[in-house]
Amino acid sequence: MKKIIIAIMAVALPLMVQAQSEGLIARKAQKGKSDMSVYTAKGAVPEEAGRVVFKDVIAAPGKGKEDIFNKVAQWANLRYAPNTMMGDDYRDANFFKNIEYAKVKEANKQSGKIECQGAEELIFSVKPLAKNYTQAFYLLDLNVSDGKVEFSLNTLSFNVDQGEGEFLRMNAEEWITDAKCLNKKGALKRMNGKYRIKTIDLVNELKKEISEAINK
Repeated sequence: MKKIIIAIMAVALPLMVQAQSEGLIARKAQKGKSDMSVYTAKGAVPEEAGRVVFKDVIAAPGKGKEDIFNKVAQWANLRYAPNTMMGDDYRDANFFKNIEYAKVKEANKQSGKIECQGAEELIFSVKPLAKNYTQAFYLLDLNVSDGKVEFSLNTLSFNVDQGEGEFLRMNAEEWITDAKCLNKKGALKRMNGKYRIKTIDLVNELKKEISEAINK
């Protein structure tokens, strides 16, 4: 019987090693330093005349201004409704939890301008009886024209937890820029690095959602 078991193991072991190396039963790779390059890259938090401004152009090939505007306005009214939440898990990319100051400030079909006032929780972690988070405030300016949306997220600030229910308002310029957030080795500083990560993720998610809304 022992000889049979040894023979089976001799055949099975190489197959298991091969399966693991090919990813069939391999463990998920842990996040490495390379995964952080999007956050630590110089200029990942862009500055314009000393102010943090995230700009981009979201393409909508073949789409007219009116069609794009209607779709973006519909998205904005849902995304920036005050005291609303999307999703159950803060780790989901599209999760958000707005506070009462969130709103669409302007939606002018003639000019194509939509201005949103972001006011939401950015959650870093949740543990029993404790939630590590900040409140982020910003303006999102969207300018719609034929075939595109010009994106600008600016005037960004955070309520930074000081403990015992005290918060200090910090502007993005003094908290998440290269100069303030990266150490001499180019790595994220422990205290404010998580704010930079959450901000970049937020910007990328907003652009993704707008692109999906106008190109569906």
